[in-house]
Amino acid sequence: MKISIFVALSCAIVVLLATAGCTQTPQSQPTPIPSQTIVPTEIPTAVPTPVSTIPVPAPTTIAPAISLPTTIKDTPLLFTISAPEGYTGTSIRVISTGYTNDYKTTIYNPATQGSSQIIDDQSGNYSELADSLTIFSYSTSLDVSQNLRAFLRNSGTVFDESTVTSLNGITYTRFDTRTDPFTGTPDETVIYVGNQANANQKGYLPEMIYSVTPGGIINQETYENMIMSFQYYPSKTIGTAPGTETDKPTYYQ
Repeated sequence: MKISIFVALSCAIVVLLATAGCTQTPQSQPTPIPSQTIVPTEIPTAVPTPVSTIPVPAPTTIAPAISLPTTIKDTPLLFTISAPEGYTGTSIRVISTGYTNDYKTTIYNPATQGSSQIIDDQSGNYSELADSLTIFSYSTSLDVSQNLRAFLRNSGTVFDESTVTSLNGITYTRFDTRTDPFTGTPDETVIYVGNQANANQKGYLPEMIYSVTPGGIINQETYENMIMSFQYYPSKTIGTAPGTETDKPTYYQ
């Protein structure tokens, strides 16, 4: 009886051990993840911007044109012209090579130093006066245009010649010189010579001259506006035209 019980217990132990060995399931091992290779980001090489060695010119300020509120007229010579405030005009007779009455009108500021000496010059030549405009009234019997061209060509100055049409019905030949051809000073001088076909009723044609001087109050644009305002009138209407009459010294008429 004891042997049977022992045998039974032994068999039971064997069965339990066999069952335990069969039911064990091997654990699966995780798949290893390959390590990532870190590629360093390439930093772009900075290219220095070249610094310009060319100097940048400072902006040039162009002075605006001066207003022309004053109107000056010369009744005997049949013209009017606009001028800056405070300006006046003087007309004198100049020496001519022919049997004609030729005149020089100076549009100027009376406060200008030395103006009387230049205005009273009867030589018939242009004498530069700062901030002034000179108007020669020549008879069409004189070939002013041809004489002036010959003078400029022989003066040694460099100049440009052009045609300006229809300024109040007058066509001009314009001369732009690099220096004053009359005095040789290094001042730009501009000369307008009226076309003979546009002479006024008394047979006069205009020649207008100005010089742009360093430090001058009147700039070139102002001079050009003055010239554009120059106008001839018929004998019948000049008397009623607006404007202050030019001074006419009796001993120069």
